[in-house]
Amino acid sequence: VAEGPNGNIYVSEMGEKDKDGDGKISKIDKKGNVTSFATGLYDPKGIVFYNKKLYVTDRDVIIEVNIDGSWSVFGSTMSFPKTPVFLNDIDVDTNGNFYITDTGNFETGGIVFKMNLAGEISVMFDETTENNNAPNGVLPIGNNKLLLLDWGGKLFEADTKTKKLKKIGEGFPGGDGVAIRNGIIYISSWKEGKVYELKEGKSKVIFEGFEAAADIALSRDKSHLIIPDMKAGTVSIHPLK
Repeated sequence: VAEGPNGNIYVSEMGEKDKDGDGKISKIDKKGNVTSFATGLYDPKGIVFYNKKLYVTDRDVIIEVNIDGSWSVFGSTMSFPKTPVFLNDIDVDTNGNFYITDTGNFETGGIVFKMNLAGEISVMFDETTENNNAPNGVLPIGNNKLLLLDWGGKLFEADTKTKKLKKIGEGFPGGDGVAIRNGIIYISSWKEGKVYELKEGKSKVIFEGFEAAADIALSRDKSHLIIPDMKAGTVSIHPLK
C-alpha cells in the first residue's frame, strides 16, 4: 500500500496466485471509494511512488505505472543478474535507486536487488551474505543503510557498502512491512496480524486484530500508518502518537 501525491491510497491485489492477468492496483479516494487503477498484472506485491510514477514488483518483473494507470515493464526478467523466485517488496532512496527483495522459498535463497533509473539491476545481498535468508520488507534510511525485515521475524540494518547485516530486533514472525518515523520503527507481522513499534531496541505491539497485516506504509505527512490486511481484504488508517 502507498499514498500517492494526490492523497489517494493505492493498494496491490494479487488475485489468484500464479493466475495470469488477474492482478491489479486499486485506488482508494479520500471518501473511501475503491476503483481499479492498473489492471492486467500477474501477482503485484510491493509498490512505491517516485516522481509521480508507481513502481511495482509483479512476479518476476518490475512494472512502471503512469498516473493514468497505463503501465509498462521497467525491469524485465532478463535484466536480473539472478533469476527472480518471489519478488516482494520495493522501495526507493532519494537518488532514485530502487531496492527490491526476493524472499526466495521463505526460508532461504533470498536476494536483495538494486535497480537504477536506467533499469539496470545488480545484486546487493544474496545467499552468500551472512544472516540473509528470506528478506521481505526493505526501507532505505540514508548513508548507505537499509532496514531489512526477514520473513523469519528478524530486523536488520543492512550496510550496502560493507555488505553486512546487523540484527537490531527480532520476534516478528512473518515479517512483512517496515516504516520509520522520528527514529521509531514500525513492523508488521503477517502471521500474527500485529503491528509492532521498535524504539531504542525495545518492541511492543501497537495495533493488532488483523488477519494478516501486510506491507504497511506511512502517510505522506507521516502522521498515520496505513495497514493493508491481506486476508481480510481491508485497508485501515491509524493515527500515530
